[in-house]
Amino acid sequence: MPKRRRSQKFRNRSPKQNFAVKLNHVTVRVITLGVLLAVLITRYGSKQSIKPSTQQSLHAPTATSPIPVIQVAVKSSSKQNSKSVTPAVPVPDWAISRRLDATPIAKSLSIPSRQAGKQNSQVVYNLKKPPNFKDSQELQGIVNNLVELAADENLPKEALSVTLINAKTGETAGYQQDIPRYPASVVKMFWMVVLYAQIDSGIWQNERDFAPYLAKMIQESDNEAASFIIDQVTGTRSESELKSEKFQLWKNKRQQLNRFFQEAGYKNLNIIQKTFPVDYLNLQEPEGSESQLLNNPVGNWNKITTKHAARLLYEMCYAEHAVSLQASRKMCGWLKRDLNPKIWQPPDSYDFNPVRSFFGESLPDTRVRFYSKAGATSASRSEAAMVVTEDNKTAYILAVFAPDSAYADDGQIFPKMSALVYKRMTSGSSR
Repeated sequence: MPKRRRSQKFRNRSPKQNFAVKLNHVTVRVITLGVLLAVLITRYGSKQSIKPSTQQSLHAPTATSPIPVIQVAVKSSSKQNSKSVTPAVPVPDWAISRRLDATPIAKSLSIPSRQAGKQNSQVVYNLKKPPNFKDSQELQGIVNNLVELAADENLPKEALSVTLINAKTGETAGYQQDIPRYPASVVKMFWMVVLYAQIDSGIWQNERDFAPYLAKMIQESDNEAASFIIDQVTGTRSESELKSEKFQLWKNKRQQLNRFFQEAGYKNLNIIQKTFPVDYLNLQEPEGSESQLLNNPVGNWNKITTKHAARLLYEMCYAEHAVSLQASRKMCGWLKRDLNPKIWQPPDSYDFNPVRSFFGESLPDTRVRFYSKAGATSASRSEAAMVVTEDNKTAYILAVFAPDSAYADDGQIFPKMSALVYKRMTSGSSR
């Protein structure tokens, strides 16, 4: 192959001249390449800066999609950092309004905001002593009949706890009512009280911001709404596993829920665990910090007694002095159930039906006012309720916890128990 001829411009020059010319051309090429590279980098950076930001899930290591978030911009002066925004708050998917193509639009549920200087405020229950209830042999006869009913249905008595209160007389009776048991979603009633105490103390800017979440948590027993409210009330988030020191700080914040009631005489209570699954956090079961909380100590599930649940319902819906008169009436309003069969009988009326297979199913729909919080899992059935007759002559509170799969599988045991108590309480006889 013939050799390529050298360029004419390199002829008749000395080696030093040729080297100088070569060096100049190399310098020009390097500078040109650098300019082109800088332009490309600038263009790429500008494209990235206008992309909508998303927050990857730090709450579940196995998450496959971003957590729905709402980001709220903070007004800033020209001297402030242009990136000054509040942290993105994970919210349930139903809290985000969407177009027909499923993309988020601006109008979504508001994110509650604390008042300035109230970020670390904590409150405790205003009622320091339990009500002065009196033991009643008459009521004890009714409770004993409930236990016998469970035994007749081949259900384990050792897994059963019952508290019955005659709200009119202040009389009470129970069966294994001081044993802390897993309460399923009855615990959400307790979280509502903590929230209203914070609202009443002026910690939150706008009470209305919580209304959609309270409706979902109490009326539909929604775990996502409950998770959101717990995070707001305690200033925590479900996170990846935390190192020891950070976990202790995080756990102390979550334990505000326990301290709120413990200082008011609710002994041996634990209500710091979320209820699962929580779909918007991709948590089908406790993971990360939630798992650490559960296993410290081992098996640290929520535990409440039926006496706790009955007392709280009495203080809210009968005495009306939980937090305040106004707050009690609002909270009891969330717990009110419509017993009209047209409302609760249709199979698609609720994802979780608070009447079917619970106390309300067997009660007359036109002669009573009924307030309740129920819960069920594959291994438990629990409920706390207040029943008031239309003529106001009878008012009683019944709480039953049964953390056993036999009760979970029996959809008629709670309606049967409720019918027995209603008949005996309205007849005025325990025989």
